[in-house]
Amino acid sequence: MTATWAPTIEHLQPAKRPDALTEVRPLLERMVTAYSPATAAGILGVDKSAVSHWLSGKRTISSPMRARIIEAHDILSRVHQVFNPTLAARWLVGHEPFLGGARPIDVLGLRGATPVIDALDAIACGGYV
Repeated sequence: MTATWAPTIEHLQPAKRPDALTEVRPLLERMVTAYSPATAAGILGVDKSAVSHWLSGKRTISSPMRARIIEAHDILSRVHQVFNPTLAARWLVGHEPFLGGARPIDVLGLRGATPVIDALDAIACGGYV
């Protein structure tokens, strides 16, 4: 469960560099750095050459793929905050009771990040099924 906070900002000016928030290439680079190009490609369900082309700028990342990269990066970041690297890897491809026995990596691809995040939040709070 995420802690709540009370933002104190009353007025928000337009971002000076909105591209810094919308560019997904840095997220993809972090995934590749943490794992490998082949593993990042496998997580995203694409060929390794696509990852290389996106990172080099030779190919544009489509809008649906941008969303997939954001969700995958979010899940990878969260799972490594809950588990050590060995358990994180096992958990992603293991069967999770909070997900009805499904593999978190499959749920991510089929249903998106929300149910996987909910499962991680429950685990982080000490929940059990």
